Amino acid sequence: MKDKDDKEGREGGDSSMEERILASAERLFLSKGYNLTSMTEIARETGCTQALVHYYFRTKENLFSKIFEAKFHQFIGCIVQREDEELPFAELISARTSRLFDLMADNQRLPFMFLSEFVINPEQRLTLKDSIFNLCAEATSRLEAMIAAEVESGRIRPTGTMDITLNMFSLVVTFFVVLPFLEDMGLVTEANKEEFIAQRKQEIIRTIIGSLKP
Repeated sequence: MKDKDDKEGREGGDSSMEERILASAERLFLSKGYNLTSMTEIARETGCTQALVHYYFRTKENLFSKIFEAKFHQFIGCIVQREDEELPFAELISARTSRLFDLMADNQRLPFMFLSEFVINPEQRLTLKDSIFNLCAEATSRLEAMIAAEVESGRIRPTGTMDITLNMFSLVVTFFVVLPFLEDMGLVTEANKEEFIAQRKQEIIRTIIGSLKP
């Protein structure tokens, strides 16, 4: 039956099979990391043969790169949504920080994937450089103009897009990197975890907005 499904998937270019493979690979990469995940495990998790995984993605590197780039674009996309630009500046910062935090809360292994890949895989940084630049360039110029207007009006202290963006990323990502250690030490438990995460989210938003006061 599996061989029949594989044949139909290859002949029909079954996009649902490709999506199933991607979903299975994402779960494994996030839980085990790149090096400890094999194509055999991905096939087993998907319920297909290893040959079919190779048919769609050729190599584990290609499969991982596709997932990594999609996740990183989602990560960056949290701070470049144009619909926020109609909001007052403080609400814009709050909305973007909130989205970034929610993405990390829903994907708590994601920071480890990003950190490990960017530290040990400089080729991955180069691969993503152009696409990330294109994604951010227009939004960055618009945000710079908004920040300049806020500074000129005296509503916020002199600062720049890079400083605000790095504050968002560092505060949010660091929290989810540290969270497993807090759980291991018993400082965060199943009983208080949801409340603790919600409280920390608001504290990070207040910290970022408060840091912009003149």
